[in-house]
Amino acid sequence: MASRLSDRLVKAGRVSADTMRSAIARQAVYGGALDTALLETDALDESLLWEELGNATGLEIPEPALCENPVKCVNPDGTAIELDGGWSEKARAVPVGVKNGALQLLCGEPLARAELDAASERLGVPFQLYIVPEVRLAAVRQAVFDRPMPPRLLRLFARVAGAEPVRRWQTSHIKPVKVDEKRGVEVLPRRAPTGETKAGEAKAGDAKAADKPAEARPAEAKPAAAGAPAPAAPAASSAPASKADIVKLIGRLYSKDAEHAREELMLITKQDFGTRARRWEAWWAKHQDDDRVEWSFEGLAHKEPRIRAASEEELRKLTGEYFGYHFDLPRREREQARARWQKWWYESGRARKK
Repeated sequence: MASRLSDRLVKAGRVSADTMRSAIARQAVYGGALDTALLETDALDESLLWEELGNATGLEIPEPALCENPVKCVNPDGTAIELDGGWSEKARAVPVGVKNGALQLLCGEPLARAELDAASERLGVPFQLYIVPEVRLAAVRQAVFDRPMPPRLLRLFARVAGAEPVRRWQTSHIKPVKVDEKRGVEVLPRRAPTGETKAGEAKAGDAKAADKPAEARPAEAKPAAAGAPAPAAPAASSAPASKADIVKLIGRLYSKDAEHAREELMLITKQDFGTRARRWEAWWAKHQDDDRVEWSFEGLAHKEPRIRAASEEELRKLTGEYFGYHFDLPRREREQARARWQKWWYESGRARKK
């Protein structure tokens, strides 16, 4: 379906009709916004796209700080505002600050006018809207609501913003960041008076609560359309303290406790040979002198998604870095990201961790 954005780009000669048809077809297959499909097909660069988004929607382009340093907003009583991650996805908008009594929101195209107007009326606060491409909206949503970017948009983010800035962004925002009580939150103006007071709504004169931070959303919260969720990691009680403990676990494969021993071995080694003790013994004889991080790098290429996911999680905790790897990417892209991660580890990461 044609939109104001597609019509403008074709009429202005920014994008040919054939290229636009290809982008619209891609959007129909993969979903998401038209601007995402245009960037993925290199139909035009992001700066030009941003300009045309502004022309098509009539909205301003935000100052860089609103995208690079978004803040969580709170009510005057310090409670979280009634706009959560679910609303953000439905309304294609993310609140990022307060200015001159208005709540600033970054919005995607097409604008969800009905949702935005209803939320403004419900909060009793005017909205100041800005337009951004879908990929930037997803990055800011991750920072504000702790909702991980879908792998597709994460790959595109690395293309348009650069791999190194995106690695830093992911390192900062892949998990909820503790909010400073004096900074990092913004307070909405007091709500406009209404005929009724909602149950539980704080009084407007509550002066001390303005500096209280909004509660962070749990780290495990996942967006409904963020790609495949991480599968459950192999269950185990704790990592063994020594190589002798691994030998004991392999020995337990000959007992009735074989399945539990296998689960612990999977968690530690990022391998899976079932309960076949001799296969484990052969692997151990070959790899017992390897650094444990080597096992995790090998696990990134495992055929089992849950082992790849567990390896990814362990390496992120260990290195504090992100190289575009996600356990459910296509194999070729996983291997490219794994190679970048290993190269960094051997050249500089290992030395930093010593």
